[in-house]
Amino acid sequence: MPSKTPAIISVISAIVLLLALGTLSFFIDLVVLNGYSESAGGPALIAFGVCQSLGLILSAVFAWRLTNLLLVKFNWNTILAVVVSVLASVVLSGVWAVPSFVLSIVVAEAMQ
Repeated sequence: MPSKTPAIISVISAIVLLLALGTLSFFIDLVVLNGYSESAGGPALIAFGVCQSLGLILSAVFAWRLTNLLLVKFNWNTILAVVVSVLASVVLSGVWAVPSFVLSIVVAEAMQ
């Protein structure tokens, strides 16, 4: 059983990266929703924020579990396991962001 330190490092690293990318994607969503009124854009941004928050939580749990899996089952090097799990977590969050953008546009259209 590995120590919890690599998993904690991977979760914290993933969260920091995902918060930075989430901020960037929030501003991108603001640009996408530029033509909508405030009454339509507000709920769309809230829906986007909720989806991104859920994606952040799922990605953090994924980073934790993947780090432990790589260390215990496959006996990987600690640094390599942390780096791979953080990158996989960021990719998972990027995949999760695409439906979040689509959902925010659908909500804005429905509120208009």
